[in-house]
Amino acid sequence: MKTVDITYVAIGSLWLVVGMLLGIGMGAAHNFTLAPLHAHINLIGFVSHAIFGMAYRHWPALKDSALAPYQFWIFVIATPVTLIGLYFTVTGGPELPTIVGSIAVLIGAVLFAVMIWTERQRA
Repeated sequence: MKTVDITYVAIGSLWLVVGMLLGIGMGAAHNFTLAPLHAHINLIGFVSHAIFGMAYRHWPALKDSALAPYQFWIFVIATPVTLIGLYFTVTGGPELPTIVGSIAVLIGAVLFAVMIWTERQRA
């Protein structure tokens, strides 16, 4: 987990580009059906990943947490599951991928919160 901080920020930067491309495409087409997906790409994809990366950088002890690899992989894998599922949900498809992905994203966020609060206790 030595490079989890920069890896999170790097993944977040990719989600930023995806979110911006979707936003530009929606604007150019004057079709904002996918606005919820656009918002989730930017918030879960870019903002959350970037904040997690900066937190790992600011508090290096987080990298040593036994929860760190689980938190990272759960969140990183759950994000595209959620976002692809949301695309299907918004366009009238199945909701199950969105539900499963969202629950996994929540688990990743809870693990992060536990890690932060545990580290706070040590400080």
